[in-house]
Parts: sequence; C-alpha cells; structure tokens
Amino acid sequence: MKKFYLFFALLMSLASFGQPIITMIADGDESGGVPAVLEIYAKGSVDFTQYTLQNQTNNNTTWGADFDLSPLGTVTDDFVYVYSNKNATTDAFAANYPSVTANALDATSASVLNINGDDRVRIIETSTSTVIDAYGEDGIDGSGSNWEYKDGYAKRLNGTGPDPVFIEANWEFHNGALDTHGAVQDGTLYEDIIGIGTYTPPTVANPGLAITAPTNNQVFAPNTTDVTVEFVVQNFNVANGTGDGYITYTVDNGSSNNVYDANNPIQLTGLAAGSHTVDMELVDNSGASLNPPVTASVTFSIATYTQVATLADLRAGTVGDYYHYTGEAYVIGGQAYTSGNVTGYAQDATAGIMAFVPAGTSMNQPNDGDGVTDFKGKLVDYHGVLEIELTEDYTMTGNNVPQTPQVVSLADYNANHDDYESELIKFENVTIDANGDTEFQHNYNYDVTDGNETVILRTYFNDLTGETIPTNAVNITGIGSEYNGHAQIFPRDMNDFEDANAISVNNIDGLQIYPNPVINKQVFVSSDSNDTKQIIIYDVLGKAVYQTEVNNNQAINLDQIKAGIYMMKIIENDHVAIQKLIVK
Repeated sequence: MKKFYLFFALLMSLASFGQPIITMIADGDESGGVPAVLEIYAKGSVDFTQYTLQNQTNNNTTWGADFDLSPLGTVTDDFVYVYSNKNATTDAFAANYPSVTANALDATSASVLNINGDDRVRIIETSTSTVIDAYGEDGIDGSGSNWEYKDGYAKRLNGTGPDPVFIEANWEFHNGALDTHGAVQDGTLYEDIIGIGTYTPPTVANPGLAITAPTNNQVFAPNTTDVTVEFVVQNFNVANGTGDGYITYTVDNGSSNNVYDANNPIQLTGLAAGSHTVDMELVDNSGASLNPPVTASVTFSIATYTQVATLADLRAGTVGDYYHYTGEAYVIGGQAYTSGNVTGYAQDATAGIMAFVPAGTSMNQPNDGDGVTDFKGKLVDYHGVLEIELTEDYTMTGNNVPQTPQVVSLADYNANHDDYESELIKFENVTIDANGDTEFQHNYNYDVTDGNETVILRTYFNDLTGETIPTNAVNITGIGSEYNGHAQIFPRDMNDFEDANAISVNNIDGLQIYPNPVINKQVFVSSDSNDTKQIIIYDVLGKAVYQTEVNNNQAINLDQIKAGIYMMKIIENDHVAIQKLIVK
C-alpha cells in the first residue's frame, strides 16, 4: 500500500502549482434528485488541465466516468463548482446556487456526478493517475454509513486535506438536510442551507495520523483471524532514527509495537472472535509523545455464527449478524451472472430465503429440488428482500424433492407478500399486460392482473428473455419477491406458465374426502384413479397452510392445523377439485 510519503512528496513538488481540495459534496432533492454539486478549493495556483474527476457508484470497486476538469482553467485561492442537473428540465444548479457566477463547470452531459448520496468521487492527476483527494470509502456502498449524504451534503473541516485516502474525521455530515427543500420545493436555497465557500485551508503543516481500514465498528466474518490495518501519515517522516520519529501501536491494550515504515500496513494475525481495538500514536525518536499528541484508534469485531434450525428462524434474525442454518431446505431456483455473482433460492417447511454467492467464491452447484444444509453467512437486506450472503460452502444432502407452489390470490399476496418472500408461489387465472411487447425483455416489469388486483411480474431469470409472452389467461408459478415494498413474482422459465383453461375444475371421478368434518386430525382422499394427488389446504383468507402429495386412502395428518373451516384443493393430473373441509 504505497499511499503515504511518496504521495506527500509528490504534493510538495507540486506545491508551486497548487492543490485542488474537495471541500463539499451535495445530493440535491429537487425533482429528479438534482442538482448534484461538488465544491473544490484551489489552494494556491491550480492548473485544472492537469486533473480528472472520477466516481465509484453503489458497491462497485472500480473507478470510472472520467471527467476532464480542463475547462476550469487556472484558478488561484478560490472555489470552483462542478455540477449536474441530470434529467431536470430546468437549471436546478443556477436556481439553488445563484451566488456562483464564475468557476462553475456543467457535468450534466457526463455521468461523473450521477451520484445518489452513497457514492464516491475523487480527483486524480491525469498524467499519472495519482489520487489527489477523495470523498467516500473506496469500494464501499455508503448506504447507512456515517458519510452518506443522500438528499443532503457533507463539508470538509477547516484546516484539513487533501486526503488521497478518505478520512472520515476530516468531514462533517448532513445526510437528509436538503430533503423537501430547494428553490422549487419550498423556496429555501441549497447554498443558504450549506453555507458554500466557507472552507479555509491548512496554514501550518501539522503531523497527522489516520486509520483508513478497517472502519470503526466494522464486523468481520466468523473464522477471520487476520486483519490488515491501513493508515495515512501526514507531514511526519516515519523512520528508524533518521526521520521525525516512528509509530507505536497496541492491540487490545497489549504490549507496544513499533512501526518504522509508513508505506506498509500493519498485519494482525491470530485474532480470536470478539471485539478488538488498535491504538496508534506518532512519537519522536526518543519514543515520547508529540505536543500535542497525535493518535488514532479503531475498534472492530470478529463475529460468531448463531445457529438456527429453520428458515423462519433465520428470517427472524438481525440484519448484519451471521447465521448457520442447520436444517434441510430445497432449492427452488437460481442463476449465475456475467459479473460472477450467483443468486439462489431455497425453501423449507417454514419459509424461504434468497442466498447470494459473491463473485470469485467457489461453491456447490445444486439443481432445482436438491436438498441443501449448513448455510453459513451474513443476513442482509437488499431493497427489502432478506438474503443470506454466504461466507462458506454449504452441504448437499443428496435428497431431491421438487417443491409444490402455494396457490395465492393477488389480493392476499399484495397484502402479505412478506409472508411468501423467496417461496414458490402460484397465481391462477391471471393475464399479463405485455405493454406492447410480444417477447419478454430482460429485467423488465410486466403487470399481472386478475381483474381486480395487480402484481408485478419481473423477468429476473435469464431463461425468460426472448420468450413469447402468453396472451391468454394463465396460471403463473414463480418465486415471491419484492423491490422496496412493491410485491413481485419471478417466473423461472416458460415451464412456469400454463394455460388456465387447460385444467378442468371439480372434475375428479369418484372423489371422496372422509371423514369430513375431521375429528381425529386425520383425513383420507380417494378417487376412481390410482394416480398421485396433490393436496393443498387454504384458510378462510386464502392462504395455503398445508400441502402434500398422497395416493388413494393414504392418511393425511393435520396435527398442525387448528380447528376451523378450510378449503381443500385436490389436483389429479389435469383435473382439479375444491371442497370445504371442517377440522374439529
């Protein structure tokens, strides 16, 4: 990690040319989420033809969207502004920052400031790609972080910067401070809320020390034993007797360790589960503290797995914690992506879960219906969907039990879609609004309706792309999901669509259900055919509470069914019968 004195030596060599310093970043809340604004201070005489602005969005780990700052020319000891109005029909920047009449660069036609309050930006020297200053943790989606600035802004503290590696302590954060405000919304200008052009640069090169990784309160996966501590030293020559001094550090208040090279991180090994604290300090060549002391500290932890026996217990867990699922679930769908990520869905008798396998992780490759166990991973929330991000390979049980979908009404699903999330479900006798398409498009939303209610069909699975969209009434099987609270169903392929008119209702010859009412929690089903029968029992709200497959006169145990009135659906080949069932 060569990001310390080599960089600062370069800055010193460029001092006569000045330094660009990012001093404010804002994510506006006018219609369309505009304007996005970056305030940069030109310390000294800065020739902006030497610099490029880049961004890093969402959970991406690569920098891009290069934007040439050359049009700003040369600016001396003054502020410049780079902004984007995105898709706005009016100039939201001019309306909210009317005092900025010069040194403003419009980046609306580019993508570098297509940022959403959790994205990162940085300035690099164009010719060498040397990072001059950065905002946001490299490779980290800022959603929920201290430095998130969605519908708000962040300002650099006076006397700090530039920082080639983001230093959170050098900033103040105002996440949400621009929400509902603006020239169009309530008349309050963003420049008045933020207080632009107020930064003052450092006048004295004081020594500085900051830990850049891990972040404070970061949680590492279970079984982690080694952690790399990265840091930045400013205005202090770390050496063994030939510089300004050296670094001392302790782990968990243990013995002191000395560091004489600021160009390499500290490697911690043999760590146990639990909380750990690293304390660092710059000292002079005699080992004495500087005046004033220059210190840095970070606390992180190594998690442990909490065992759960059912997917319902897993879903009841805490987002961010790590879990070990010990039961047996069955795969109901999954696919890999060109990015290398893999997602899959598994369901047991209690619930379903989405599993995420990060790119570069080698794990088993199950088929639909395969039994799996020993899920180990981190519980996360992805746009309202609970998923387990696997940290270790899971175990194949050797069993294969294709799952039968639960028949759900659109009304019940809209009202209670969380109850069916990541489970195999089925809508009956519905039609698809093709929105003018004849073939399914990839990752596209289509409305499914029964005449009263509407649910989104999302073409999440690649196998649907390019397939003909049914125009008649159909029964649709798929995986229940959502996106930010909006119910969705994910059919896996065209086998999940069947003609609703191809199945006869109430036409099973010789059907008998006995005893009915059910007295001893056992019921039997028979017909003239010896074929296997699929049984689904629904409560009065239309929710499937039990399902199984039986042969003629085979006992159906209803021990888990409470007394009450239910509907029993029997499917035999292409025939269906629905009858009332009373359980006493």
